[in-house]
Amino acid sequence: MKNKTYVVFDIETTGFSASYHKITEIGAVKIEDGVITEEFHQLIDPGVPVPWRITEITGITDELLSGQPTIEETLPLFLDFCSECTLVAHNASFDMSFIKHNAAAHDLECYFEVVDTLSLARRSFPRLENHKLNTVANHLGIEHKNHHRAMGDARATAQIFQRCCELLS
Repeated sequence: MKNKTYVVFDIETTGFSASYHKITEIGAVKIEDGVITEEFHQLIDPGVPVPWRITEITGITDELLSGQPTIEETLPLFLDFCSECTLVAHNASFDMSFIKHNAAAHDLECYFEVVDTLSLARRSFPRLENHKLNTVANHLGIEHKNHHRAMGDARATAQIFQRCCELLS
């Protein structure tokens, strides 16, 4: 982790397909030399209703998102926050599929090295029953407030990332 800057991030969405669903929240922490130095958080108006199942899981409602910036306004700010950093996410292929899809739709460049803490956790803790974010956080004794909210998940992922890096170095 030394001499490298990482952005550990998480998103919340209206569903599971980057082609059909929308981002509703982005949360991220920047880690420089092993220390969190900055945070990025934004709720996003998806322009479509939030399905009730997603509201049940995340607590994110249409009312909460009403009047928030759109992805067109938010994504350039997020990509700028991530500039020249390595991105880190838990189950990174999911989060990156939404970021890349939206970047392409808005003609934004989106080229990053990406580290997946799901893969790191599988290597570090092969005997866990599963490697969901909450399971790994609990295993490591990481307090994980606001599960299924972008900022809470980003903070927990950052701690998991730091612990896995220590274990694997």
